[in-house]
Amino acid sequence: MNEHETGTTDASHVERQTAPQQAYTMRDVGVGFAVALVGMVIVFGIPFLTL
Repeated sequence: MNEHETGTTDASHVERQTAPQQAYTMRDVGVGFAVALVGMVIVFGIPFLTL
């Protein structure tokens, strides 16, 4: 049986982590803010301009 088929996970070589376990930078915050701002412009701005 292959070692990958055992169903157990060795945490010492896991490469992927979820967001709460990773630090984020001010650049990440800025990109998130920009994406949110663009989304709000699309959601609220376009309907307002079509009135």
